[in-house]
Amino acid sequence: MPLYEYRCDGCQKITSALFHSWSEEKQPDCEHCGGSNLERLISKFSFRPAWGSSLNWAPSGETSRDVDENSPASIDAHMGRIKREMGGQTSPEFNRERREMKDS
Repeated sequence: MPLYEYRCDGCQKITSALFHSWSEEKQPDCEHCGGSNLERLISKFSFRPAWGSSLNWAPSGETSRDVDENSPASIDAHMGRIKREMGGQTSPEFNRERREMKDS
């Protein structure tokens, strides 16, 4: 199932849309402002290494204990460490959650 990203001409924010097949054609609305004028973006290419090697990025227990769950800045710093440990390759959802946390 393909996942496409769109930039809204109105609010300039990114919206992701999951399609059920390659042939499905639909134009999503912006999930932020509800606008209908979106431009499809070219997403970066990614690949998945073997399942076992994907477990190597997990942060250590000491790193997780440093997080103050009541502090957005602490959570953002922790998410930044996770992103670095994953080699900078994170999902659009991960990046969107991080942006929304900073905006709130």
